[in-house]
Amino acid sequence: MQGYSILKNDQVHCLMGGGQLINVSSVSSKGVPDVMTCAWNTVYDYDQPLVVLAKEHTTTRNILDTGRYVIALPGVDALAKAYKVGSDHGCNTGDKFNFAGITPDHSLKFGIPVIPDALCYIECEVLMHDLFEKTGILIGRAVSVTVKDGLFDQEQGLFKPGSSKIMHYVGNEYVYADGEFRS
Repeated sequence: MQGYSILKNDQVHCLMGGGQLINVSSVSSKGVPDVMTCAWNTVYDYDQPLVVLAKEHTTTRNILDTGRYVIALPGVDALAKAYKVGSDHGCNTGDKFNFAGITPDHSLKFGIPVIPDALCYIECEVLMHDLFEKTGILIGRAVSVTVKDGLFDQEQGLFKPGSSKIMHYVGNEYVYADGEFRS
């Protein structure tokens, strides 16, 4: 086709994006907290977030073992923390909060450690355990949803304009937030 460049097939993720940048927190069956950064996510149904995780991730093992996790939506001011907890695997670091120098808060219902000051927290239970175990496609059911005071317009069902700085992963070390690329 004239006027088009050919890219490598493994660059599809750069074109489609994965969704907003999120943090996924979990706890191992031995009580070790973990948090990771993830961009391959969307909604599956009104109360069911879908996240794609590599099968070898510590977070994946934790969620398979416990059936519980928390999705946090960090604001752009937390980009450095998101990159830090996403820079290494839990199997290498142990407690990711200690590794990143973050004193965690704890989720409302499950008490799972989370990065403080996120725009919102979605506590979930695994819905399709077999699908997740076989493919890494994690579909959960929200059991508790909290949003930072003043950011969400409940009547309209959306974040208030200008109130949040949601980051969308666009590839490599770049996110798109508030009309500009950041790294």
